[in-house]
This record gives sequence, structure tokens and C-alpha cells, in this order.
Amino acid sequence: MNSPVPVLLFVVPFLGALVCACLGWAYRPMARIVTLTTLLAGALLSGWSLAQVLDHGAVRCAMGGWRPPLGIEWVLDPVSGLAVFLVCGVLLFTVPNLCIELRKSASSREVSALACVLLLLSGLIGMLVSADLFNVFVHLEVASLSAYALVAAGGRGAPRAALRYLIMGSVGASLYLLGVGFVYAATGTLNMAEAAARMPSVPAPQLVLAGSAFIAIGLAVKMGLFPLHGWMPGAYAKSPAGAASVMAPLVTKVSAVVMLRILFWVFGAAYLRDQRMILELLGWGGALAMVFGSAMAFAQDDFRRLLAYSSVAQMGVVALGLAVANTSGLTGALLHIANDAVMKAALFVAAGALALHYGITRVDDLSRLRGRAPVLNAAIAIAGLSLVGIPPLCGFFGKWWTLSGALEAGRHAWAALLILGSLVSAAYVFRILEKLYFAKEELRSVPENGPRVAAWSCGALALTIVVLGLFSERVVSWAIVPALPAGL
Repeated sequence: MNSPVPVLLFVVPFLGALVCACLGWAYRPMARIVTLTTLLAGALLSGWSLAQVLDHGAVRCAMGGWRPPLGIEWVLDPVSGLAVFLVCGVLLFTVPNLCIELRKSASSREVSALACVLLLLSGLIGMLVSADLFNVFVHLEVASLSAYALVAAGGRGAPRAALRYLIMGSVGASLYLLGVGFVYAATGTLNMAEAAARMPSVPAPQLVLAGSAFIAIGLAVKMGLFPLHGWMPGAYAKSPAGAASVMAPLVTKVSAVVMLRILFWVFGAAYLRDQRMILELLGWGGALAMVFGSAMAFAQDDFRRLLAYSSVAQMGVVALGLAVANTSGLTGALLHIANDAVMKAALFVAAGALALHYGITRVDDLSRLRGRAPVLNAAIAIAGLSLVGIPPLCGFFGKWWTLSGALEAGRHAWAALLILGSLVSAAYVFRILEKLYFAKEELRSVPENGPRVAAWSCGALALTIVVLGLFSERVVSWAIVPALPAGL
């Protein structure tokens, strides 16, 4: 079905960023109004679009009327529709807290930061709906530049973290672009569907192998997959707390969705099984990430740095689901992308509220909150237990499907490392819970009136974690199964 909806999903936040910058410089409160209105419009449009795609099939739009392979095509299919709705929905809960933080502690940077958030959203949506390999790179750079700017807006140590993020992100983007060049040399097209159709008859399979390897490694950098995760702890710990709550749940997840689309829709499951190198690297990187990320998280005292290493571990679950390349594994990968986005949004919003309103940035200081911030405490507890994989919370089901996929594929070592990583994650989560609920209360006081907006956001996200877990079977059958690639 032909429709301008995929382009509209991108244009709404992109124009919103321009309007935010122009009106915001004249009257600063207009930046907040434009940003929140744009996010609400994007969430409503993406939700309606997802329902239409699941009911009637993929929506396509050829830019300028030029059909592929000559023109650029935009496609909203079940995968991209689900991911776009996830991105818009999560930002609707996290950006209000960023607005509050900017108004209180960095009012001079409020307009530019909010414009960067909308540019980040437009870049992420562009990555998801573009059906052109080079156009994905363009939107990848738009999103990345916005993320670099948001990280650099933090306090002491933020410029260094942003520079490291920029260097590693540029390497990842360059590797991706190099891979696209190899694919174009092999197939003569940049359109994903056209390249997939020509792939079986390519006379130079070594070009395809090089292209797939470079694309996978480049996107693995953007995912923060072990051992290419070096940019992530500093970027999430040193950026403004509100900016981290915007980036951490989404940037790596969108890169993972793009990897899924390219590997399984362009190269295909049969090709990946024949050329095991990519899947082996993904699988071992993911399996080791779960153990390494959880162990490093346990060793951290800074709360946001702990959450950053937790993100490394959770991206390992996604990578492992992609690597087993069967129905259960990809179901687990897609489900965990959605689940971890909600879990990390709740945790980073809570971490930002603790830092801004209570001055708490260390795990050991969480005991100061006992009995004073019940909603924040409960949200941290629910999201943390979901990270471990405690049923019936949503984190359990993503890991369960991934574990089932690994066992079905006969990858028992990967399955064992997944279980070990979950056990190690229990150590740092229970350490947090011990400080929140069982540690001896300190004499120092904290404000009695907690952050209301953050409490509402965290409460809604925690409720979403529970609902996604209780209705996981329906989510899989309604949204995940239609999004799986053919040929598994």
C-alpha cells in the first residue's frame, strides 16, 4: 500500500526541531510546548500507523515519485512500525523530566537541547523507515550527532565522554558505510528489497561477505555490544541525567533493529547460516556481554554508570537472540528490545530524579530514600527485578524466548552464559534493593516533597513493565510474530 505515512513520521519531529529552535530563541517556554506537542503527535501517529500496518500490511512511499532502485523508498512494516511506536512512546515519558532538569539547572541550553532531542527522534525514525542502505547511514549520522551534542551538554567529564562517543561512533558509521559500498559493488543497488532479490545471483560472493561483516561490526559499535561498548558507560554517566534517560533506552535498541532488518531481510537467514562467521561473532559477543556487563555493573558505585553497564548486558541478550537465527531467538530479541527500552527508561528517569531533587548519585546513598520516595523506590525495584528476569515481569519473557532459541539451536554454552549473566545481574539488583529497603537509615535528610513528574513517569513505566509481562503472550502473537522475517 502506497502512503505518505512513513515520511510523515520522520517529518513531524524534524519540523518540530526547526520550530522549537526558532520559537524557543524568541520565547523559551515555547521550546517545551513545541517539544511535548510534537512528541504527543508522533506517539498518536505512530500508534495509528502500527495498527494499520498490522491489519493491512506494509506501507510504502517512493520519494519524489521515483520508484526503486532509482529512487529512495520508505517502508513502514511490522518491524519498523513497532519500533517507531516504541521510540515515540518512551520519549513521551522521559522528555518531560529532561525539560524540568534543563529549566532548573541549565536553562541557557534548554532550547538547543530540546531541538537536539527532536532531531534525535527524527534520525531514529529515519533509520527505521528507510528502505535504502545509504539513507539509513544518513539518518544514523543525524541521530548520532544529536546524541553527541546531548552528551556534551553535561557537567565535568562530559566533553571527554562526548569526544570518545564521537570517535567510536564515527568508526562504527564508517564501517557501516564501507559495508554498504561492498553491497553496492556486488548488487548494483542500495534498495534493500532489490539487493535481497539480486543477492543469490551475485557473481562475487566475497563482496557480499565483506559487506555483511562490515555492516554488522559497524552497527555492533552503535549497539554498544561487547567488546565495542567503550563509549557507553561514560556517555550515559556524564551526560545530563535527563538526556541519558532519552538516549539509553532507545539509541542502542534502534541500531539493533536496523541490524535485524539488514541481516535477515537483505542477506537472509539462509545466507547467514551458510556464512557462520557473523552469527558466531554476534553470539559470543552477546553471551560474554551478559556476564561482563553484569559483573561490571556490580562493581560500580555511581548509579548511572551501573545502569550503563547493565545496558551492555541487556544488549547481549538481544545479540544472542539474533545470533541463534531461529523463530524463538528472534522473538526473544525483538521482545527484549521493547522490554529493555521500557525498563531502562524507568531506571534512568528515576536516576535523574534522584540526582536532581535529592542529590543522590551513588548506590550507597540510596538508603537515604527509604520511606521517602515510595513511587521511585517501587519503580526501581520493579524494573530491577525485571532486568534479572523474575516472572511475571516482562524481562523474564525476553530472556526465556532467547534461552529457548539457544537450546533449540544446540548452543548450550550460550544458554549457560545467559543464565550465568542473569544470576550475576541479580547481585547488583539485590544490592540496590538492599540499600532502598533494608539498609539502616542515615541521619541525613532528603526533601519530603519528591519530584511529581518523575514519579508519574516512573509509575507509568513500572506499570507498563508489569502489563507487558502479564500480557506477553498477546504481545508476541499480535506484534512480534508478524514482524519476524521469512525463511527461519
